[in-house]
Formats: sequence, structure tokens, C-alpha cells
Amino acid sequence: MREVPLTLPEIGMINSTRFILGVGAGLFLAGKLDNKARKAVGVALVAVGTLFSIPVGVAFLGKLRSTHSRAQLSEQRAA
Repeated sequence: MREVPLTLPEIGMINSTRFILGVGAGLFLAGKLDNKARKAVGVALVAVGTLFSIPVGVAFLGKLRSTHSRAQLSEQRAA
């Protein structure tokens, strides 16, 4: 298993995007608001959550790749 060092703000961004997506999906399924308002808020939250997830995912993949390349480099130096 690979370890990827994440800072506290990065962990917070990952958790907040998951929360926003979850709330948006929950509003789609909930029946407490009228249909039009529920769909509008649900679509907005899912869209915002998805848009914020893209840069967080790109940053995470960048860290994952750099960590992986550093590990390969240190393995090559050791050999």
C-alpha cells in the first residue's frame, strides 16, 4: 500500500466535496421540499461538489505520482 502525505487543508477539501455531493444527492431523494426547489438545490450542490472535486482529484493524483516517482528513484539509487 502506498502512503500519500496529505495536509490538513487537503483532507478538509476532500471531505467537504464529499459532503456537498452527499447533501446534493440526499436532496434528490428527500421529499421534504417541493419538487422544483428540491431539484434546483440538488442540481446546484451536485454541480458545485463535482466542480470542486476536479482540482482536488488532480492535486491528489499529482501527489500520488510524485510520491511514486520518488520511491522509484530511491529504489534505483539503492540498486
